[in-house]
Amino acid sequence: MFRATTVSTAVIFVLAINLRPAVTSLGAALPDISVASALVAAVLVALPLWAIGLGGWATPWLCGRLGTHRTVTVALLGLVLSLAGRVLGGSIPLLVGTALACLAIAVLGTMLPLLANGSAAFTLGLGLGSTAGALVTPAVVLSSSWRIGLGLWAVVALLAQQVWRRTPGEFVSPRAASGWVPASALTIHFGLISTVTFLVMGWLPGILRSAGVPAATAGACLALSMAMGLPMMWLVPGWTRRWRNQTLLVVTLAVPNVIGVAGLLLAPAAAPWLWAAATGTGMGALAFGLTTISLRSKGSSLALSAVVQGVGYVIAGFGVLACGWLHTFTGTWRTPLLLVLAILLGQVVSGHLAVTRRTPAAPVPRALTVLPHDSAPEAA
Repeated sequence: MFRATTVSTAVIFVLAINLRPAVTSLGAALPDISVASALVAAVLVALPLWAIGLGGWATPWLCGRLGTHRTVTVALLGLVLSLAGRVLGGSIPLLVGTALACLAIAVLGTMLPLLANGSAAFTLGLGLGSTAGALVTPAVVLSSSWRIGLGLWAVVALLAQQVWRRTPGEFVSPRAASGWVPASALTIHFGLISTVTFLVMGWLPGILRSAGVPAATAGACLALSMAMGLPMMWLVPGWTRRWRNQTLLVVTLAVPNVIGVAGLLLAPAAAPWLWAAATGTGMGALAFGLTTISLRSKGSSLALSAVVQGVGYVIAGFGVLACGWLHTFTGTWRTPLLLVLAILLGQVVSGHLAVTRRTPAAPVPRALTVLPHDSAPEAA
């Protein structure tokens, strides 16, 4: 036997901060990116979802080939290089760099929950990273350029890589569960939730600025939206466990987004802070989806998570791209926002089906632990 310890909360926090700035900074700076045409902008908002979905599927294979520590190291180095490279050229480097950055984020996002072992540092870092990307980037863009505003997050990723490089220990990798887990309703529900979440992160500043809201205010509204989602990520898991009427919870979590999107549709400049706060509160639906995955698999969420998140993010990528194309072809946000309201209706319907249908439990994976250097890994 050996004495196993989890990675320190400080390390988890530093790593988790890097999971969203690549996305939220892009959304905050998108109206100022000179090389991003309307069509390129639509693809840029959808790319993170496809990359995160596909990258999550590849993580178990990569971990098996390289080991846990090297997998995280490679992901961090890839994140540094892609974030720096995407600001050095035109639209093609921007697209490729964003895709590669999100693939690296997918690997980190798959590994970190196992490394954190339930630590709140993971959630806190994720939320603060989202908010910082949305709040800091517009200020940097206004004082310098969009290239510096996006490129500075490569420095943050480099600092995280240096912290990780100094993290001692050897790791016992989790056993990946095999087999397909049927969870169509939950997959669709998660995909629709992710569509709305990434639409907010990618398009909120652009929607507000097109309505005449100043750039600084629009960026701050995105930061407020991200910040409002943070307490919901703490509260909703408890609600998911305690509420007996799960369909009522699904509807309750969808209502703030309906209010926010309807406000953006009817009077975006009238109360931008209110619409931003509402869409941020609606991000609690994402916490509901993730908690439901864990509860349905009874503590063994690896297989179910791979199906629901992998397919769900790909579905969301097409939803986000469709909204971007509608904006490009119509020249307004009216039709895309009407589509978002329809997506929210689908979110409620699929959520009801997800909570009223039982999903088979997946095989139990081994938790991921870090061992002191003087301990030998446990035999498989």
